[in-house]
Amino acid sequence: MPRLFLCGAVLLVLSFPSQSPAQRRAQACLNYEPDVVTLTGIIRTRSFPGPPNFESVAKGDERENVWVLRLRKPICVTPKGDTDGETKVIELQIVLPRGVEQAEEYSPFEDRRVTVTGTLFRAETGHHHAKVLITVTNLKKP
Repeated sequence: MPRLFLCGAVLLVLSFPSQSPAQRRAQACLNYEPDVVTLTGIIRTRSFPGPPNFESVAKGDERENVWVLRLRKPICVTPKGDTDGETKVIELQIVLPRGVEQAEEYSPFEDRRVTVTGTLFRAETGHHHAKVLITVTNLKKP
């Protein structure tokens, strides 16, 4: 008799998964700051129109060259408070807190596969040219 009870309990547990598919997908998504994430991809320089209108270099806007991290597989980012989540993110703009000094330090990594550790945030200004950005705390060869 105890065996039948045990088999019934196992079937009952298997019949009711603990998470829905949507919950499992949400768990696979990354979180915005303050969570620290580590991503691997290729650093590329991309040019975008900057001030004054952020529309067209040909029409007089300054050119802004930024580094982007191009991922091999897209990621998603979970919504947080008033900040929208994102899906199918394949490029993130790289933000270097120490600016030029850090850019010189990391310049040998351009056009190479790297692992970047940092925090994610959503674009807020015209200088943000990707929907999701990563503030770098560490960058190295994988």
